[in-house]
Amino acid sequence: MKCPFCGKNLIEGYLVCQSCRSLVIDFDYMKNLEKMEKKYSKSSLADLSKEKLTFEEIITIYTFIERANHHYGDDELSRKCEKDGTFSNLSRQLKEMKNKK
Repeated sequence: MKCPFCGKNLIEGYLVCQSCRSLVIDFDYMKNLEKMEKKYSKSSLADLSKEKLTFEEIITIYTFIERANHHYGDDELSRKCEKDGTFSNLSRQLKEMKNKK
């Protein structure tokens, strides 16, 4: 996956581009989230986060959460994701990706 801002290759497991320091985001997150829901036959973020996700899929979920919080003006979705284990599942997978390098 390439950074959408500087075009350099991203290092899997990191949420910030190692080159330009921009936050890694998915500009097509709604379309990609819909594809994930079909691929895994799951619709909740908590259930999706338990799957063996690709780096791009993890970025899609993080982007969705961030954008939902922004649009609704609070951190309700983030709080829900902390409680239901979504964040810990995603974090664990990112750490595994980092450790593979």
